[in-house]
Amino acid sequence: MIAIEIGTKYDWSNGFKATQLLYSQSYLTSLKLAKRMISMGELNLKQKQEEVIYQVSQVYYLSQTTRLQIMQLKTTMQNMDRLQEIAKLQSENGVIRKIDYSRVSVNKNNLQTQIDNLEQLYQQDLGLLKYLIGLNVGAKVELSDSLVFSQGDMVASLPDFNNRTELKLLDQQIEITSLTRKINQQSQMPTLAGFGQFYYQGQRNELDFFKGKDKFYKVGFVGLSLNIPIFDGFEKHSKVKQKDLELLQLQNTRKNTSDYFTKEYTDAARQFNSSLHGLIRQQENIKVAEETYNVSLQGYQQQVVSLSDLLLSESSLTEARLSYFNALMQLKNAELDVKKVKGELLNY
Repeated sequence: MIAIEIGTKYDWSNGFKATQLLYSQSYLTSLKLAKRMISMGELNLKQKQEEVIYQVSQVYYLSQTTRLQIMQLKTTMQNMDRLQEIAKLQSENGVIRKIDYSRVSVNKNNLQTQIDNLEQLYQQDLGLLKYLIGLNVGAKVELSDSLVFSQGDMVASLPDFNNRTELKLLDQQIEITSLTRKINQQSQMPTLAGFGQFYYQGQRNELDFFKGKDKFYKVGFVGLSLNIPIFDGFEKHSKVKQKDLELLQLQNTRKNTSDYFTKEYTDAARQFNSSLHGLIRQQENIKVAEETYNVSLQGYQQQVVSLSDLLLSESSLTEARLSYFNALMQLKNAELDVKKVKGELLNY
C-alpha cells in the first residue's frame, strides 16, 4: 500500500458571490401587497384626522355657543342695570313698591350667577379645545369667528358612500387578503435565480502566501438555479381555504357597513331637517318676544304695564335668544354628522 498526499497544508480563498432572483411570481405579488399596505397606512392616518376634526368641530361649536350666550346675557345685564336705576328712582318717589325694586335686584343677581357659570363652562370648553388641537394649556385662545349657518343643499339625495374612509379601508383589506391568498397559491410555483462567484484561491504547504508573486489563482463561475417545489403536505391548500373564509367575512362586513351608512345618512338627514325647522321656529320666537318686550317697555314707561310683566317679557326674550343659539349649535352638529356620513369632513 502506497500513501498518497492530496491537497496542501494551507488553503486561502477570498472574493465575492452574488445571486439575483430572475423570476418568482409570488415575489411580484408581494410587491403589490407592499403597495397596498402603504395605502392602508395612509387611509388609517386619514381616518384619525377625520376623528380629530369631528371632535374638534363639536367642541368648537359648543365653545362658540357658550360665548354667544355669555354675550347675550351681558347685554341683558346692561338693560337690567338701567332698569334697576329706573326702579330705584321710582321706588324712592313712591311710584312702585319697594318689593318691585327688590325683584329687579334678585333678577340681576340671578343673571350674574348665570353669566359666571357660563364663563366657567366656556373656559373648560377652551381647555378641551386646546387639548384636542395640541396647544399648551396656558396658551391664549380667542374665538373670533361667528357661529352662522349657510343653508345649502345638504341632504338632496343619497350620497356615494365609497368616499367613506371606512369603506376604503375595507376595500384595501379585501385587496390585501386577495393578494395574500394569491401568494399562498403561488408558493408552489417554480422560481428562477441567477448566481455567480469570483474569488482568488491559494494553496501552499508553507504559510507564505504574501511572499513573492503568483501565490493565488482566479476562480469564477456563473449559473442558473431553478427551484421546483413538489409537495408541501397540503399547506398551500389549507392557507388558501383560510383566506377564502377571510375574504367572505370582509365582503359581508363591507356590505353590512354600506347598508348601515344608508341608515346613518337617513338618520342624519332627518336630524338635520328637524334642527333646521327648530332654528326657524326659534327665529320666529325671537321676533314675537322682541315685539312683546317692546310693547311691555312702552307700557311700563306709560305706567300701564307692571314691572313684573316687563321683567317677564325681558326674561322671555333672553330665553328665546339663548334657545336660538342652542338650536344653531344643534344644527351645526347635525350638519357635521351629514358631512361625516358623506365622507366630506376633510373638504374644507
